[in-house]
Amino acid sequence: MTITTNLDNRHVFYKKAVPCEFMDTPLRCNHFALIFCNCGDARVEINYTVYHAKTNSVIFLSPLDVVAVKECCAGFDASMIIVPVSLVMPHLMNVEIDFYEKIKTRPVNVFFGKELEMLNEIFDILDIADKMHDYEEFETTVLHLAAVIFTILKKNLKKHEGCDNVGKNCETRKKTLFKKFVKYLIDNRSKSREVLYYANALGISSGYLNEVCNEVSDYSAKDIIDNAVASCLKYELSYTDKSIQELADEFDFPSQSYLSRYYKRITGLSPSEFRRSREKGA
Repeated sequence: MTITTNLDNRHVFYKKAVPCEFMDTPLRCNHFALIFCNCGDARVEINYTVYHAKTNSVIFLSPLDVVAVKECCAGFDASMIIVPVSLVMPHLMNVEIDFYEKIKTRPVNVFFGKELEMLNEIFDILDIADKMHDYEEFETTVLHLAAVIFTILKKNLKKHEGCDNVGKNCETRKKTLFKKFVKYLIDNRSKSREVLYYANALGISSGYLNEVCNEVSDYSAKDIIDNAVASCLKYELSYTDKSIQELADEFDFPSQSYLSRYYKRITGLSPSEFRRSREKGA
């Protein structure tokens, strides 16, 4: 079962990351998060791909991302900035669309030299601001410094563009197919929940698509489809006023009750229960 972050959607948070709490439990994000790994190593799975988060790296998570901690050393220490969507949009998303796409494909980045010095200084300032400022001053500080971190990330990503292009030439056919599957799924997840639909679109059999997904991500094609659909539904339930029936029609469910059973099977809550939990936390 996938759980969701339970923080409210009005405030920023700055806290120490405790990855061991979520060991092997998929967590679906409601917020944007920047996690600075101060010390130690961890293997983190983000959207079905495993990454190595080590000392001096930054993890970027955005709403609807699914993350699970696979391994974590005893001395792992990290600081986390968590910002709700409503605050991110006007302050942090004044960036090029292609940059946002690049950071989504490379959510874990390691830093050295002056960039690392700047990141250490930023998180030192956040430690002080967290202790000294009232909430409004603290929120302003967090948003401004998060914007600076985005600028540093942008510079870091540009350094790796050449290396990425070389790596793509060596990419296996299965990894290429998996990326095509995920891209097609993102564009069509409201249209179908069937493996055969996506296999036909890729020109392969359902069995081979499952083989590709299991080899590349350790998840079946059906699990990936269901999690993608549930993530999209969660967003609609969180940020729109659409009724359950409207969502059932939009996502091609035969009935409202069918959608409710489907959503509860994947998330542990019915759509109505999920909305009520959000209202309590607001």
